[in-house]
Amino acid sequence: MAETDFIFESMSRQQSKLSVSVYGPSGSGKTVAILKLMKGIQEQLYPNERLEDIGLFIDTERRSSTKAVGRTIGGEMVAPAQLYVFEPPFDIIKLAKLIDFAVSKGKKIIAVDSYTAFWSGMDGILDRAAELDSSGMAKKTYGAWSEKEIIAKKNILKNLMTNTEAHIIMGFRAKTEYVMEPNQYGKMTPKAVGLKEDMQADVRFEFDTVISLDKDTHGATVVKDRIGYLEIRAVSGNPDGPITIEDGKVLAKLASEGYTLEEVARMKTETYINYVLGEKAAHSSLVSNFEKAKGTELTREVLQGYSYEQLTKLVKYLNQK
Repeated sequence: MAETDFIFESMSRQQSKLSVSVYGPSGSGKTVAILKLMKGIQEQLYPNERLEDIGLFIDTERRSSTKAVGRTIGGEMVAPAQLYVFEPPFDIIKLAKLIDFAVSKGKKIIAVDSYTAFWSGMDGILDRAAELDSSGMAKKTYGAWSEKEIIAKKNILKNLMTNTEAHIIMGFRAKTEYVMEPNQYGKMTPKAVGLKEDMQADVRFEFDTVISLDKDTHGATVVKDRIGYLEIRAVSGNPDGPITIEDGKVLAKLASEGYTLEEVARMKTETYINYVLGEKAAHSSLVSNFEKAKGTELTREVLQGYSYEQLTKLVKYLNQK
C-alpha cells in the first residue's frame, strides 16, 4: 500500500443527521415526546415545509400515535406527521426497506415507535433466534447468535443510524421494575422505573443522544450525549422537565451548526435571572436580605445589568436555603 493511500484531514465540526433514542416505561410519554422532537426539528431546519410532508412516523403500537396528534399537551399542540402503521410480523429487513423508500420520497425526519417490536415483538430478532435454536439449525457452540442471519439483523440498526439520509428518532420500550416509594401522604406505593431499553445490550452506541423518560412526571433525563444537548438542556430552564418542541429545535441546531459560547452564556444568564425572579416571587427571605443590603430592588432590568459572574454568585447565595 502506497503512502499516498493515507489521507489526513482537519478535525472540524461537521453537519450531521440526528440519531436520537427515546425510551421509558409504558405511560411515560414516549410518543408525545417523539412527535414534539419531530416538530422542533422541522421548525428549526425546514421552516418553509410542513411536518406532514417531510416527516414519517412508523407506528408499531396499533396506531397509538393518532391518540396524541391534534391535542394540546404541556401547553403545546402535537402536530401530525405522515403515518405508516407497521403490522406484525415485525421483520426488521422490511423496516430497513421502508425507511429507504421513505427517504427516496423526500422524507427528512423519520421516527419509529417502537423499535422494540423488531427485537422482542412477533417474529422479531428474539423470535427468530429462538426458532433457530429449537430447530437445531443453529451452531452448537454459540447458538443462533452466531448465525449470519441474526448478526445481519442486529447490524441493521447500526446501518440505519449511519447510512440513512434523514434525521432518525427511535422509541424503545423500557424494561420495567417496580420500587416502593412514599406518596404525598407518606404511604409506600409502587412506582414503575424504566431501567434500560428493551433491546440488544449495546444499542446506545448507535445514537448521538439517548433520552430516558419518567413514568410519573414525563420528565426527561439525558443519559447519553455526544453533540452538546446535555449542556444546553442543563441551562435551558427546563433541565428535568418533559420534552418540548424547543428540545427538537435545540437538537437540530446542534446537528446543523452548534451553539457559540456567547449563545450558551446568554442562555445561562437568562436561566439565572428567571431563577432569582422566581425566588423573589416566592417571597424568599434571602432575596429580601440581599435587596436590603444592596439598597436596590431586584427587577429583570436590574438583573440584566449584572455580569454572568455576579449572577452566579447571587444564585449560589440563594441556594443556601
